[in-house]
Amino acid sequence: MRILIVTSNYPRWLNDTTTPFVHNFAKELVNQGHEVRVLAPHFKGAKTKELFDGVEVRRFRYLLPLKAQTVCYQGGALGNLDKNPFNKLKLPILVMCELLAVMKELALWKPDIVNSHWLLPQGFVSALACKLFKTKHIATVHGGDVFALNSPLMRKLKAFAINNSALVTVNSSVTEKVTRELAPDTTTLFLRLPTGILPLPKLDKQKITELRSKLQKNSNEKLILFVGRLSEEKGVREALLATQLLLKEDKLVRLVIIGEGHEKEIFQNLAKDLNIEKNVDFIGWVPNQEVYSYFAASDVFVGPSKKAKNGQVEAQGLTFVEAMLAGCPVIGSNSGGIIDAVIPNQTGWLCEPDNVNSLNEQLTTILYSDIDLIDKITVRAKQFAHDNFLVTNVVQRFESALVH
Repeated sequence: MRILIVTSNYPRWLNDTTTPFVHNFAKELVNQGHEVRVLAPHFKGAKTKELFDGVEVRRFRYLLPLKAQTVCYQGGALGNLDKNPFNKLKLPILVMCELLAVMKELALWKPDIVNSHWLLPQGFVSALACKLFKTKHIATVHGGDVFALNSPLMRKLKAFAINNSALVTVNSSVTEKVTRELAPDTTTLFLRLPTGILPLPKLDKQKITELRSKLQKNSNEKLILFVGRLSEEKGVREALLATQLLLKEDKLVRLVIIGEGHEKEIFQNLAKDLNIEKNVDFIGWVPNQEVYSYFAASDVFVGPSKKAKNGQVEAQGLTFVEAMLAGCPVIGSNSGGIIDAVIPNQTGWLCEPDNVNSLNEQLTTILYSDIDLIDKITVRAKQFAHDNFLVTNVVQRFESALVH
């Protein structure tokens, strides 16, 4: 089957910091025998045409000079729109160029299916183009596209995308609920399909031991790991404040923060203000496959996400299931789609969002309680992540939906 994937989030080059989950999905479709082409916005320094890690990629330009193409990538379109108001002026140009690019692919490449990722702008653009060319359209909703951008006009555009899709896939229960509310009378079919993760790479126990020793400044330190975009809604502030509480209780802990984001400097300054900078390490970006070694080397992973100012919540949270797969105990927050993966006392632990004391309680439980109980839950979580979130299984469910 010939499948065109339309997305605004795709690796621009090898070892790019852009999250590769759409690429992993596309690559697995190729592995399953489909002919796949990805259409994404261009970025200065990226190729306009290439075979990227086995996937055919086309990147359309939407502004000149090329350095002016700043709506997408580098933290995501929503963050870029908030950070720089001028990007909002560029958005209509991006949408128009994307529409023309999709129509060109429909006319010349003639895919059997167009799979758009995010309802805006890709879902709207692809639905409109497929309606004109009478091509099957499948919309994939990742969460940020339905939790944010909720002006009356944006809601109408999203409803158009939903109503003009043969199928809408959603990554969690909360995403499905909000998406259905956008088009309550739709006859479109829905499929809950989590974003897939890659299989656990082979981990070198000796290297993990060496990494743990490298991270620790004291061999008795417990390692708390955060992985994700460094932004307020991800709960970085709460992770820092909970670390301070543990240190005040004379507990030896170290917070290891992996990731980049617009607010990184704010959190670095906060660590200094809290007088815990000696116990906090900002590692920066780490390649996806290497992050597993950090999971395996750590005592606990924390992801205390909370609702953002624009209403956005964590739709799913890939890092939670990646941590589970690596055998690391996980603490999430009782927010958004996290609850689909982090099930209290079964696959992990939940704290209340925006609640440092609640996070501190869960950290104390995992780091200083019954080791046998923690190990049992961690083993169960690893199997749960393997059975429900591997990209191979996700693509197989996607394929099954295509033939119905």
